[in-house]
Amino acid sequence: MYFCIKQQLNGLTKEEYLTLRELCHIAKNMYNVGLYNVRQYYFEHKEFLNYEKNDHLAKTNENYKLLNSNMAQQILKKVNEAFKSFFGLISLAKQGKYDHKAISIPKYLKKDGFHSLIIGQIRIDGNKFTIPYSRLFKKTHKPITITIPPVLLDKKIKQIEIIPKHHARFFEIQYKYEMPEDQRELNDQKALAIDLGLNNFATCVTSDGRSFIIDGRRLKSINQWFNKENARLQSMKDKQKIKGTTRKQDVNGALNILKKSKAVDLSVLCSSGEVDTPQRIRIA
Repeated sequence: MYFCIKQQLNGLTKEEYLTLRELCHIAKNMYNVGLYNVRQYYFEHKEFLNYEKNDHLAKTNENYKLLNSNMAQQILKKVNEAFKSFFGLISLAKQGKYDHKAISIPKYLKKDGFHSLIIGQIRIDGNKFTIPYSRLFKKTHKPITITIPPVLLDKKIKQIEIIPKHHARFFEIQYKYEMPEDQRELNDQKALAIDLGLNNFATCVTSDGRSFIIDGRRLKSINQWFNKENARLQSMKDKQKIKGTTRKQDVNGALNILKKSKAVDLSVLCSSGEVDTPQRIRIA
């Protein structure tokens, strides 16, 4: 079973930040190169240029040479996934299960844009890993070493993705790791009823009479504050003619509460102890 931990990438020097930004821009170029190959092949032959053939064509491109080869291949696989979805929709449309007009061929990323760095081959030294460079890129750039979260040190990390956020003003890093699936014997004679609400985020009752409530007032408070703050900033943004908006702090706060709710939910349901009736669980 695969899991994911994400966090904002902090502690970068100015030089490291600029290097990451440059790599993400090269990754965008690589995506567009791969996309161009597949699009042109489709226009000329009305067929799909698969990943293997695209990789062979792209190897001569300068962006491929600037990126670590595994990184470049991971980007080309993203192109492959995008076109598989495209052809899948065409197939559904032919069967009358999808509207032809709603289908559009995958588009190029913006000229001044960025793309994620996907690291599929990971070498960990103690509690750190170094972002892999190509030989060409290594000649002109210093290495970037990142500390892995302690919780992952005993885990099998399968993939690391560095995602540029808000035009690469900062970066998010995601660690995808593998753990054995927790096998549980489910009793289909028992059930849990969940009633979602506002002040009471979830009112839960089990079939054997146990109950608990997850307090939703904190989540409601964040939502109310965000709506007011968003209206204030929206007014300022409109006056300054700024396009776009960010919801990072609000969304992360809400997600954090939901994750805690899930953790509490599982700990109650899977523990061997009895739960008092009723019990209110407050999330700070």
